[in-house]
Amino acid sequence: MSSHQKRWLTALVAVPLLVLVIGAAGRTFFVLLVGLVAAVALLEYYALVLPGDTLVTKVSGLVLGLTLLFSVSADVQVVPAVLVLVFFGSALICLTLFHPQAPVPEMLYRQVTGLIYIPLLLGHLILIRDWDHGVTWVFFLLAVIFAGDTAAYYTGKTFGHHKLSPNISPGKTVEGAVGGLVGNLLVGVPFKIYCFAEFGWGPWLALILVMGVLGQAGDLTESMLKRSAQFKDSGKIFPGHGGLLDRIDALIFAAPALYYFKTYLF
Repeated sequence: MSSHQKRWLTALVAVPLLVLVIGAAGRTFFVLLVGLVAAVALLEYYALVLPGDTLVTKVSGLVLGLTLLFSVSADVQVVPAVLVLVFFGSALICLTLFHPQAPVPEMLYRQVTGLIYIPLLLGHLILIRDWDHGVTWVFFLLAVIFAGDTAAYYTGKTFGHHKLSPNISPGKTVEGAVGGLVGNLLVGVPFKIYCFAEFGWGPWLALILVMGVLGQAGDLTESMLKRSAQFKDSGKIFPGHGGLLDRIDALIFAAPALYYFKTYLF
């Protein structure tokens, strides 16, 4: 079976399960699901940027990361305080591991960056789920981002000639990026018509494009991490798709974009 066939088979199995879980499960299960996703993605991140570090470093990072994520789900106002505690905790762990030959400052930087990059940003999914019609908003976010990702892939394969960022991801093209934005719009517009008619067209289209652009930036950011570590994929959990971080890299950037755009601009 080709990687392309594996890609579609995985999607045909995973997407209905995801829709069923998000649509039928309550808030508590959704929070636990986001926590599980964050934990797996964080372990993949550590495999990319901290491959030689001790188990203590990675386990402590998981504990700090999940503490940060669950603090978002409990009360967003406590997040600044938890961020301070997370930094203190990471620093203390690195101090205990320090010796002259170990790149501890680099380890601290990468660990703290990972905690912000994955648990904190993914925690915005929980904030979105807590809105009125939150489940519909989550479906909107997932549909727009996954449609853009698929459209970018096939548009780039079919029409791509101009490299978008050859130093980071040689396979991505300008044509693919434009096709991805078109895919974002094609899926996002029906949500406006049938689910969120109260919002104006101008802000709604701007929201979709901001989500699409930042989603592609999230994709390139993860590609940059993989290229620096000389990895093709972040993992092998999804046949034909790579690791979990490969699947949610755009979502990590798009979720905060949706949350802050709606909260402060709508």
